[in-house]
Amino acid sequence: MSLTPPPIRRLAALVIALCVAWNSPLLAEPLISEAAIESARELAADGLELLPPAPSRTDRAPEAIVPPPLRELSVMLEWYLGLQHAPWILARERGDFGRQALAVELLAPADPEVPSKLLVSERIDLALGRQPQLHLESAAGHPLVRVATLIDSPVSGLIMRQGNGIDSPARLGEGRLAYAVADSPLVARTMLAHHGIELADERLEHRHFGLGQALLAGDVVAVVAPLWITLSAQLTEEGLNTQQFLAEEHGLPAYDGLILMAHRERLAAQRDDIQRLVTALENATLWALNHPEEAWSLLIASEPGLDSAANRRAWPSLLARLAPSPAALDEGRYARFERFLLDAGQLETARPVSRLAIDPSR
Repeated sequence: MSLTPPPIRRLAALVIALCVAWNSPLLAEPLISEAAIESARELAADGLELLPPAPSRTDRAPEAIVPPPLRELSVMLEWYLGLQHAPWILARERGDFGRQALAVELLAPADPEVPSKLLVSERIDLALGRQPQLHLESAAGHPLVRVATLIDSPVSGLIMRQGNGIDSPARLGEGRLAYAVADSPLVARTMLAHHGIELADERLEHRHFGLGQALLAGDVVAVVAPLWITLSAQLTEEGLNTQQFLAEEHGLPAYDGLILMAHRERLAAQRDDIQRLVTALENATLWALNHPEEAWSLLIASEPGLDSAANRRAWPSLLARLAPSPAALDEGRYARFERFLLDAGQLETARPVSRLAIDPSR
């Protein structure tokens, strides 16, 4: 069946015939009468009237392009907001989270031991912590799993006053030590045991966020700092010159200084969101490593409270310790730390790394 209207077909046939007659080499002149031309005009007019008029405008406005909804994630920091959280701040300010379709809420804890407890009770989505903490809490039955590394070197250690005659942890046989987080006693005991000193429980004093104040007031001989880089710089700004003894140089195996933890039983449902989150953090970290001065300017512009002489001094050292590939997992490091705890009598059995840590991109 032809879909062409009859007038159009007749018009087309006539046009072809006229063209043939006009161009025929056998004719001295074209045999086209006035009547044929008039008939062609009439057919053309009839055919054109059958065609629908072209629309001059759309009948309705085009539908707006709606961006996909943002996935919300609540993340609790391990400490109040500081330089160690630079990738999170930069990812937020640069739009890295938004480009991954994420809306990330950063929460500061009221107490440094709260984040993992809230994560275990599923009141938050993710929490920051430290590798030694993960091993100890996992051994206690808490369903925690590492999903990213934010600082890939140890940053714990003992901080004490300069000029107090103590030039080694071997001289810390007396006096109290202040600590803030649950894995700090393990760090302190290991460091002193490395020098033949057994640290009694009564020598440890829990000071939460008040480590610097304890040392400034002279209440303790040393503090067990979960992040010695920034605390040392802050104490210097307060007028107290300090010395540091680093955990990895006094008995502890290498470990990840700052990690991101998820609830193991919720991991399957969160995996895609976690992958997106880690990608955003990686992009922000790499940008900071490539543009340290611009990164510092963006940090203090978005968080003016970070703009201090102490943080300016600490920024290069802290930046150098940020993990450029947060998802990457050093399985040997986690296995070695598990064996270390087993040998130290902190564990009854060693768990496989897959129970402790994953690479969310795999």
